[in-house]
Amino acid sequence: MLPHRQRFHAILAGEELDRPLVDLGGRVASLSTPAYLALKSHLGFEDILVDETVTMLNTIGRFDERVLQRFDIGFRRIYLRPASSFTVKFSADSTFKDEWGVVYRPMGYHNERIGHPLANASLVDLDLFPWPEPSDPGRIEGVAEEARLLSETTGYILAAGHISAGIFQDCWNLRGMGQFMEDLVLNPEFAETLLKRVTEIHIGIWESFLGAVGPYIDMVETADDLGGQNNPLISPRMYRRMIKPYHAALNAAIREKTRAPILYHSCGAILPLIDDLVEIGVNILNPIQPLPGQMDPETLQKRYGSRLLFHGGLDVQSLLMRGTTDQVREHVQRYLKTLGMHRYIMAPANTVLPGFRPENLVAAYETAHNF
Repeated sequence: MLPHRQRFHAILAGEELDRPLVDLGGRVASLSTPAYLALKSHLGFEDILVDETVTMLNTIGRFDERVLQRFDIGFRRIYLRPASSFTVKFSADSTFKDEWGVVYRPMGYHNERIGHPLANASLVDLDLFPWPEPSDPGRIEGVAEEARLLSETTGYILAAGHISAGIFQDCWNLRGMGQFMEDLVLNPEFAETLLKRVTEIHIGIWESFLGAVGPYIDMVETADDLGGQNNPLISPRMYRRMIKPYHAALNAAIREKTRAPILYHSCGAILPLIDDLVEIGVNILNPIQPLPGQMDPETLQKRYGSRLLFHGGLDVQSLLMRGTTDQVREHVQRYLKTLGMHRYIMAPANTVLPGFRPENLVAAYETAHNF
């Protein structure tokens, strides 16, 4: 059996594989913390966090190695460290801020964004805002050593984990989603200035990150949510005019630092935007959210099967929650047969939520391994 890294580079070259590649983890195919603990218990491990890390949205960032090995996951992620100038501080009401000043509050199983520091800002305020420092040395402390060790001593596929929600989403996190959508139409000068500022910070962080790990990684993970349940959040025309140039600039900056393929994550039904993403250098599309009539694997294979690798596809909204193990097996087999295991990496299509059936997730990975 080929090592994971060799199999990954084989599919990048369009070669057939001896078995499918699968993924689990990171911030694009993860589990909420309580769902993850339920999975650990189902697998016979203690239902506590050991060496895992948890993101600000209360999902698992770094997994227990035993879980990854149980599912024969070939990917390992390298993450930036926190900036040395920033420390999370919790208020008495359990709210806290991220490095951008966005306020979060625990709500049920998640930490939801409730405070937007630029909600009432003007153009002048953007010059006065305390922006994150891209070159803060704390971000890359130890990451080169971690990447080198994994590269030289394992056969895992190393991914540079994505650095934030994304350029578009960081803008609406700072401004408030509704307000920023209005800005795109009614206040385009402000919207473009904010997009430019956020993009400059993203590029600066990626340049620092990839300067440290670029020689060792096999994949770069980027992200920006563009889709709702049935349609893109904005029109293709608006995307091309206001957002796409900044995505293109980011990808170009990444490409200056590494030849590793770029994975792009967007939730939702973004079929009308995929050609644009291919044009600006996206190589792997995640999570191909399984929406009937919107992101069907047959449509994706016909239109993009020779131009993209696909990552995700395992339905977390219905199938893992209420489906039977037979239905899960049929779903996985359909995606592998349709997209081809030389073009498809099976993984959850989004965060696996509490209340899912752990046996369904086990069945999905068993089906892929036995395909």
